[in-house]
Amino acid sequence: MSSSSIQNIPRRSFLSLTVALALNSSFALGKDGVNPVFLSAATNSDNTHWLKAFTIKNNQLAELYSHQLQARAHAVALSSNTDFFAVIARRPGRFMLIGDTVSGKILQEIEATEGRHFYGHGVFANDDEFFYTTESDYEDMQGDSGRIGVWKIHKPLNGIVLERVNEFPTYGVGPHELLMMPDQQTLVVANGGIRTHPDSEREILNVDSMQPSLVYINRFTGELLEQKRLPAEFHQASIRHLDINVQGQVAMSMQFEGEPFLGVPLLATHQRGEAILQMLAPEQVQSKLAQYVGSIRYDTSGHFLVASCPRANVLTFWDAQSGEFLNQVRARDACGVCAYKDGFLYSAGTGQIRYYDLTHQAITNFTLGEDFTTGLFWDNHLTAV
Repeated sequence: MSSSSIQNIPRRSFLSLTVALALNSSFALGKDGVNPVFLSAATNSDNTHWLKAFTIKNNQLAELYSHQLQARAHAVALSSNTDFFAVIARRPGRFMLIGDTVSGKILQEIEATEGRHFYGHGVFANDDEFFYTTESDYEDMQGDSGRIGVWKIHKPLNGIVLERVNEFPTYGVGPHELLMMPDQQTLVVANGGIRTHPDSEREILNVDSMQPSLVYINRFTGELLEQKRLPAEFHQASIRHLDINVQGQVAMSMQFEGEPFLGVPLLATHQRGEAILQMLAPEQVQSKLAQYVGSIRYDTSGHFLVASCPRANVLTFWDAQSGEFLNQVRARDACGVCAYKDGFLYSAGTGQIRYYDLTHQAITNFTLGEDFTTGLFWDNHLTAV
């Protein structure tokens, strides 16, 4: 990649980056510290949809297993011990598959309960006794229709079975990603604020009255613990994706549904009990992000963030502590990202999978193993085991 495609990190931030990564040597290695394993949804050129698992060995991508899906999926969630995965349908889909991470065996096929659909995200509790999904009570077209599905995990011999046992409100509309806070008692949920109905596919039905919010909910009782909103002028900035570092800082990415020429923050961070910290790139960068951020992830140190902007064909990098924009990398239709080694692995709708080293500001391309499927369009998220 040419030097013009990678902007230089400011020296102060570069020094902080070097120290942070030196103090943190952990990265995705897969089970038992061997080769890393990655999971993602993908689509073929013939418009069939898949779950794919692959690894990296000697700079070569090797496919481990794949499953054809009934429709497009969105994200993959892992149990705390990484033994099991859940792949969840994209809005307004109604399917979810539970599988064994090592063998790839599908253990359970689940359909959303009547009157609900999924939003493509879920999270396992650390004790692996419960699983939570974001859902919509889509016939409620006036109130806060967001729901959290609560699933009890049963563990028969050599597997798990999920049973839906409860649901909580999300205190908003259009919940998207949800994660477990470090206390393992609190769910943080991105209420995107977008009201849709399966009869209208993905059409936004309330663009003028959107009220996105970030909420913290007691996972045992469903009690609302804290709710944060952006300033009123940004009410069309749909909060979609989240990540959390070990200090409990929440990073959020947004997709703005208002006028394309408005200068609107598309990233922010939040610490419980404090105000939301909005993050803006320099105007010449911010104005070209097409009002859309896909995935957001911390690096292994928890100090730096990557935010993918597939419509702008760039990855952007940020200092999560200060909110400072660091640099950007050209990456056509790249959206899936995850922490890996001293930087991030990323996947793209073009079929590319690459590694970006934060310290050296270098991109690594991989060769393809003989059994690796070509012609894939990788979906929005990439999960590291």
